[in-house]
Amino acid sequence: MTQQPNAADSTPAITPTDTALGSIVHSHTQMDYVAQAFRDGEREDPPTRDEYEFGQPVYATETVRGTPYAVIGVVYDTRLVDPDQGRDGPRLSAPDQEMFVPGYVNEKQTMLGIALLGTAELDADPHQHSNGEAGGDPQSFTAVSQSMPQWTLDIDDFVYALSDDGFRQFHTHDGTLNLEYYERLIATADQFGPEVVLAIVDRLRRLTDADAVLDVVEKKVRWQSSESRGVLR
Repeated sequence: MTQQPNAADSTPAITPTDTALGSIVHSHTQMDYVAQAFRDGEREDPPTRDEYEFGQPVYATETVRGTPYAVIGVVYDTRLVDPDQGRDGPRLSAPDQEMFVPGYVNEKQTMLGIALLGTAELDADPHQHSNGEAGGDPQSFTAVSQSMPQWTLDIDDFVYALSDDGFRQFHTHDGTLNLEYYERLIATADQFGPEVVLAIVDRLRRLTDADAVLDVVEKKVRWQSSESRGVLR
């Protein structure tokens, strides 16, 4: 369901200075993506680990049928990948080269699991630079939907950290707090579903005054989790 605002929020939701965390490299489902975090040497100012921490809100931008959108998600998992693990010693650099040389290319990667939460229409196209970075002016959300996105992200799409202002607007765009996605998020994030919902609840406590609604969501999530696996009490 797309909700129109009761009153305009003039605070930008996304800006050209938002931190680029990585780029999409894989998807498990239409709601579950993997982004490769940028490393030293790939960016002038690569993200630090705390900038893609568990529960960090993120977004990518897409234009669908002429309408610009921010696709909102959350980091629910982080995996470290070392392709050289288990290899014994140096390798031949080429089949016809009879000398051993060490491999100096650092192939270690950090992969971010990202679950989608919904979409937000933007008041103007943010314009992608040739290197994939968002450009143009700061953008506000003109409409928000927490329903399942009907289209996918693309390989190499940049993923950015969503600001507190953007995260608050995504949840309170119609004047009331909305977490319509939370059961879908629990299913998408699988074993980390309850924990990532609770991380979102904690973040929203700082950004809104909807403690009563958040208390209800937290109690329901904890009860469902304790019933299913007896972890969160």
